[in-house]
Amino acid sequence: MNSSKVQNILNMRPEERYHYFIRKIGDFEEVWGLYDNGWATSKDNLGNIVLPFWPEQGFAELCVAGTWKSYIPKSISLSDFMDKWLHGMDKDGTLVGVFPIPDGKGIVLSASKIRSDIENELDQY
Repeated sequence: MNSSKVQNILNMRPEERYHYFIRKIGDFEEVWGLYDNGWATSKDNLGNIVLPFWPEQGFAELCVAGTWKSYIPKSISLSDFMDKWLHGMDKDGTLVGVFPIPDGKGIVLSASKIRSDIENELDQY
């Protein structure tokens, strides 16, 4: 990835990164998580489990540090993400952490909200 592109995106507000995430996963038809004998998770302020996802491998790689230092980026097809992941996360009450960055959090939303926004994006294709 171009370093100026990366910096411009990292400087976006979380809401802007969310919209970038939705557009890019529609374009690339994949999302990225961090994996090491299980998927990386965090918790929100209320103690809810949050699974973080990124639109591109390079952005996921930037977050391989701290408690996630042994994790590696792993792709998930958009169809699996929509049909399996978001459905299961919604059922379990697990939240989606969208596009966190090394020195800041991303947006945390319900799986059903993410699914709806992705469907709306895909309707434009």
